[in-house]
Amino acid sequence: MSKPRNFIAALAALFACAGFAAPERVEYTLTPIMQRGALSAVQIDLRFRGEADGTTALLLPDSWGGQPELWRGLEAIEVVSGATLHDDEEPATRSLTHRPNARIHVRYRVIQDWEGEPSAGEGNPYRPIIRPGYFHLIGNAALIEPSLDGASPVRLRVRNLPRGWNFASDLEHDGLALARARTSVTVGGDFRVLHGADPNVRVGIRGQWSFTDADFTAQVAEIIAGQRRFFGDESSPYLVTVVQLHTPNPGWLSIGGTGLDDAFAFFATPNAEARPIARTLAHEGLHTWIPGRIGGMPEEGEAANYWLSEGFTDFFTGRVLVREGLWTPQDFAADLNTMLRAYAQSPVRAAPNARILADFWNDGDVQQLPYQRGRLLATLWDQRLRQQGRDLDDVILEMRDRARAGDPLDAAPMLPIVTQRFGVDISNDLAAFAEQGAIVLLPENVFAPCGRIVTRELAPFHRGFDIEATTANGNVITGVDPDLPAYAAGVRDGMVLIRRVNGEIGDSEREIIYLVRDGETERSFSYMPRGRGTYTLQQLELASDLRDDRLARCVAVLGGA
Repeated sequence: MSKPRNFIAALAALFACAGFAAPERVEYTLTPIMQRGALSAVQIDLRFRGEADGTTALLLPDSWGGQPELWRGLEAIEVVSGATLHDDEEPATRSLTHRPNARIHVRYRVIQDWEGEPSAGEGNPYRPIIRPGYFHLIGNAALIEPSLDGASPVRLRVRNLPRGWNFASDLEHDGLALARARTSVTVGGDFRVLHGADPNVRVGIRGQWSFTDADFTAQVAEIIAGQRRFFGDESSPYLVTVVQLHTPNPGWLSIGGTGLDDAFAFFATPNAEARPIARTLAHEGLHTWIPGRIGGMPEEGEAANYWLSEGFTDFFTGRVLVREGLWTPQDFAADLNTMLRAYAQSPVRAAPNARILADFWNDGDVQQLPYQRGRLLATLWDQRLRQQGRDLDDVILEMRDRARAGDPLDAAPMLPIVTQRFGVDISNDLAAFAEQGAIVLLPENVFAPCGRIVTRELAPFHRGFDIEATTANGNVITGVDPDLPAYAAGVRDGMVLIRRVNGEIGDSEREIIYLVRDGETERSFSYMPRGRGTYTLQQLELASDLRDDRLARCVAVLGGA
């Protein structure tokens, strides 16, 4: 967990007052390695002053973001001067012996340890991307960190950049410390580096999209500015990088990314559109504050608190987008209803928190559960706080103030203390919903006066065939269930799935149409994608007369104004 700037400044002042020298700067220098005009690797030269006892450890990237053995993306690790390098039993560490406080120069290369272009079928490419014309490096996957004081200042430079290439990193600005080096992103190559209305906000983007560079950059600037206003922060450097994902199927849509303290690494297929992009940007941008600046996460077992770090971030994503006028109540309802439908049909929605801790990185349904559960709990608690003349904004901002003042509690144990101070006891909810996995149902009036939550029993969504087996079988349809509507419509094993023409995944009330290849003939099949049994679905239905004063009051509820 990175330390906030005020902690680093206070630590530096303490060193000065005590008569100690401030920690010396750690320097990273990046050099593209070109072969026949194409990038093959990025060389990193690491310079620092070793420990006073003559031994310093080198901490290599290991596991992060669901990616194991990230050290495999590093090669040719050597000491250029100042120390002797020793292999350790653990592949993610090396040991250095040297004269006390020696100046040390370490060199290594970052490579792409997987084949081809980043693909939508492989998830977000958090491992190093090294392509002939560009590179994309997340610090957690590319930077070797010496075992020095986390307050040590850091500087990153690039040299020998090929003619016509651009470069951007959130490690370029002053005031950064070693503890934050890993939560960074660095790009170079055919990226277009753009500035928004706020010169501190930059965008590094490559490829062609359905939106213009100018529109995208303006949207980024609006979202970041709105979040800063909410948290009372001044303008500061922020970088958004955008990498395009290859897809063999033009109908595939993928949008994702990760927040990296004062940066956001974004990945999407070329058909990504503005609305889901804005949502992703808003969510990841909020991770600058949630949870790191409201108490942070435990050093071990942090997935057990993802209901707060991810779920609350989702809640405030909708809140900030409505408050800033980037979402209408209709946009908010559409986004919420998509989540409610997915939660209602999740096969793990009643799983205890221990399941999330064990399987977050192994199971897609489990991975979505803390987002869903946490957002719903935040919605419940916000309503109860509003009944006390407060709202969840007050809680989050007080948690921020407590963290700034040095409160040692992580965000999750701090939360019930603050809500209790505002007259709302959430301890029973934490036990029942967050820990034991009880199903969260919203009260009908939770978003009044915007509309009401409607609860219905519906047939679950089912394509009528096994989509995972079909995808694994090269889109040859597999596992058609003879008792479901797809079979009655004529869909059979062995047909080749071309694309979905109509329908929405997860919605059993909307007709779905698939275009398939049956032998040499293309055919379309339409049917209601209903499975067996029923499930309880909640949806937000907005009032038909949502305008004028009622609209203003609705926006105040959704946007927390």
